[in-house]
Amino acid sequence: MAIKILFFIETLRGGGAEKVLCDLVNHMDQSRFQITVQTLWRADAARYLKPGIRYRFCYADTGRLSSLRSRAEAAAGLTYPLHIRDDYDLEVAYLEFGSTKILSRSTNRKAKKIAWVHSDLARKLRGDPETTRKAAGQYAAYDRIVCVSRTARDSFVKLFGREADTGVLYNTVDDAAIREKADLVPAAFPEKRRLTVAAVGRLAEEKRYDLLLKVHRELLEEGIPHDLWIIGEGSQRETLERIITENHLEHSARLFGFQANPYPYMKAADLLVCSSSYEGLSTFVTEGLILGKPIVTTECSGMRELLGDSEYGLITENAEASLRDGLRRMLTDASLRDSYGAGAARRGQALSAGRVTAETEDFFTKLLEE
Repeated sequence: MAIKILFFIETLRGGGAEKVLCDLVNHMDQSRFQITVQTLWRADAARYLKPGIRYRFCYADTGRLSSLRSRAEAAAGLTYPLHIRDDYDLEVAYLEFGSTKILSRSTNRKAKKIAWVHSDLARKLRGDPETTRKAAGQYAAYDRIVCVSRTARDSFVKLFGREADTGVLYNTVDDAAIREKADLVPAAFPEKRRLTVAAVGRLAEEKRYDLLLKVHRELLEEGIPHDLWIIGEGSQRETLERIITENHLEHSARLFGFQANPYPYMKAADLLVCSSSYEGLSTFVTEGLILGKPIVTTECSGMRELLGDSEYGLITENAEASLRDGLRRMLTDASLRDSYGAGAARRGQALSAGRVTAETEDFFTKLLEE
């Protein structure tokens, strides 16, 4: 009999966690697992999920009344009993905070409960004692904690303990689809004029695109010509647009917004950069390895697991001067870019979706056997 498993996440459209969830469930063996994905808000599930995967949602729209209702039900602990009613063997909260809070109120005593952690929570919570206390209470409702990198696990254990039942499973990334989509260049694709650096991710504070734009300007002032492409959407757009305008970067830095297929941009770029203050395990960097692109990244969670000791990509200190030095080295040394591109391709071969999905499926099966 197939194992009935629920994955709960607020939305399917957005950042890395949503994408890797879809990649995971789409690669799972449906003869072994009866998979349900449920979101807080209604999504175009057929766009993201393979046939055979059941889809549920809590609220049909994101209008004012629905938003008020969702907040009221969440505050009262009613989202689960009102909207999640099936009898599952495993229940997975696939993202910290909202999803974790909702499934922590599960009334299904039979199900094993798993919380997935995609970020460095010590950095994300910033020492806020009240939020940390509430999160500890929510995580106490789970049988297992899964972190996407060793650094994220170390951070979680430092905050909440739970060392014995907190493990690491890497993100499933559809390597074959990424390579295929990278060749699907859209009709309105930007003209590539010169050396180009690309970054992909939500326009969020932790991505530090403000720092990246500052470093971009400084390198231009040093006489190192290059363009910067930032692909993503988010709350920092107005701030970043203002930085671009105030520093007269309109002809070298572009914000392309959310792109359902960012891979042609990544493939066309000469260099990929991650400027984040923290990550869990960067989907963007993982995808860059699969595409065999030279990478410069700040030191944050998961980067040494992906890139070794700067073996497959250049890791800099998480500071302006170090990031600037790393980008300068890559932009001014074609042989270094070639070397890191070849190393990235080798590392990318070890990140196949089949291998990671099989490890995750084995984890689910063994948890039930316990």
